[in-house]
Amino acid sequence: MSLDDLLVPRHPLPRLHEQQVQALQQLPETERAEQAQLLRVGNAAYRYHQLADGHLTEADFQHWLAGLPPRMHQAMTVAGFAAANSSWAFRRHVLERRDLGYTAFMQQQLSAEDWAFLQQQDAESD
Repeated sequence: MSLDDLLVPRHPLPRLHEQQVQALQQLPETERAEQAQLLRVGNAAYRYHQLADGHLTEADFQHWLAGLPPRMHQAMTVAGFAAANSSWAFRRHVLERRDLGYTAFMQQQLSAEDWAFLQQQDAESD
C-alpha cells in the first residue's frame, strides 16, 4: 500500500496533501498508520467545514450568537461576523441549520475503522 493510499479521504488542497504524504514518509513505518488515521479524520473534518463556504450569512451569525454562553456571546459580538467565518463552531452551526450534519457527513466519509476511532475519541473527551 502506498502512502497516498493511507490518506483517503485526502486533503482537498493538493499542496497540503503532498505535505501530509511527505510527513508520513519521514516517520518510522511503525508510526505511519496512527498518524495517517489522524490525518484522514482531519481531512474529512476540513472537507465538512469547507461546505459552508458561500453559505455564511449575517442572519446565521445572529442565530448562532443567540445560543452562545454570555462571555462567548460578548467576545464573538466584539469579534464580529467576518471573524466568525473562520470559526469551525460557527461553520458547523450554519451547515447543521441547512441539514448538513457533521456526524452523518463524517460517518459517510470515513472508513468503519476511522469512524469507530472518532467515536472513541469523542467519548473520551466527554
